[in-house]
Amino acid sequence: MSAVKPKQSRKGNREKLMNAALELLAEDQSGLAGISLRRITKACGLSPPAFYGHFTSMEELGLALVNDVGSTLRALLKEVRDADTESAVVTASVQAAFAYIRGNEALFILIARERAGSSALIRGAIRNEVRQIVEEMASDFHERGLFERFSLPEKRAAVAAIVSLGLSLIPDLLDVSRESSAEGDAILAQFEYQVQFILS
Repeated sequence: MSAVKPKQSRKGNREKLMNAALELLAEDQSGLAGISLRRITKACGLSPPAFYGHFTSMEELGLALVNDVGSTLRALLKEVRDADTESAVVTASVQAAFAYIRGNEALFILIARERAGSSALIRGAIRNEVRQIVEEMASDFHERGLFERFSLPEKRAAVAAIVSLGLSLIPDLLDVSRESSAEGDAILAQFEYQVQFILS
């Protein structure tokens, strides 16, 4: 009697599909709407029916990618908010967020493009992730007694301004960093100075 081969992990195939989409997004300037399901499945050696075992549509795949970005960023930023001083919290937060961004370029190409993309659901998902980041950071600052010169609503407004500035910076940062990591570092240093100024 022959042994039954174990089924391949659903999570493994799901990640293959997501990674293939990201690789194609890095090459294709048209965004998620310009990439077909067949291109993604071909790129990772799976069949189109295998795609539907994990996602109902390309839009749902995009939503999964956005959710992964948001949850990872929130976790990274939470880890560094126990720094000793306000200035250290700012520095650690900027470094943690942008180390993740620079190390996951394709993901943030997706975010930059889909913020103004054709899918209202994905645009809304990105806005929701941004709102959660802003709310968690502002609430943590308030609970830890950081930036006490601001009320909680003022902290929310300040963090929202910082996150918006950071998002707008991503395309330039990624472009410049490909040519020169030192120039990318200079952009980040300027951004950190702007954040310190907003929270001063």
